[in-house]
Amino acid sequence: MIDVHTHILPNIDDGSRSINDTFKMLHEACDAGFTDICTTSHYIEGQYEINKFDRKCIIEALQNKIDKEEINLKLHNGAEIYISNEMPNLVQDGIIPTLADSKYVLFEFPLRAKVVYGEDIIDRLIGMGYIPIIAHPERYGVVQEDPNIAISWIEQGALLQSNYASILGRYGNTARETFLKLIDVNAIHFLGSDTHSPNTIYAKMDDILKELKKKIGYDNLKKLSENNPMKILENIDIEPVIPKKIKNRKFFN
Repeated sequence: MIDVHTHILPNIDDGSRSINDTFKMLHEACDAGFTDICTTSHYIEGQYEINKFDRKCIIEALQNKIDKEEINLKLHNGAEIYISNEMPNLVQDGIIPTLADSKYVLFEFPLRAKVVYGEDIIDRLIGMGYIPIIAHPERYGVVQEDPNIAISWIEQGALLQSNYASILGRYGNTARETFLKLIDVNAIHFLGSDTHSPNTIYAKMDDILKELKKKIGYDNLKKLSENNPMKILENIDIEPVIPKKIKNRKFFN
């Protein structure tokens, strides 16, 4: 499997707090069956602003240690970018990394607030030649109220990445039900751990994968955890089918 969303780099965001925590997570990832990891620590203007080059240096040092310890993992550069008006320019200028130096850009919206310029950011990224990936749509209040908002992002040309642990209700039952609504219409293109610390997501992967296989089947799970993520690493376009609109748009009381 290939993990496209992680916070394992030490001491640069709210993820790993130490090199020891990082290596605990790396061992857990390897044990869970991951072979490649995109290191997507937050990039938030004014808060977490570690640039592409500095991230690359950290990754190279970690990879050297990984190889010496014979851990079967390959690390790739990346970032989970908090949406802003400047985000497309920061990516284009090489300040913020894309995923594995590809055309794919992972970014997130606020969990509770609606961003009125979100569609404009998607259009700008596409116009610059990038493929936007929106992180964990099932966690956004606006999508929980109306899942068809997420489908409209796909219609614009964006792709969606959900978190593995949403299937277990880690982010609440509403997020879980939203995840199931989206995945039922093939609106999810990637799964990622979004792991921040040891003994959390990777440690529960057996239960997560078991539940996902029951809900979506082995072939779809392989597509979201291996086949589509591999296209990121190989910088190959994904051409998704536009999902059908979800009925009963506001399906929570």
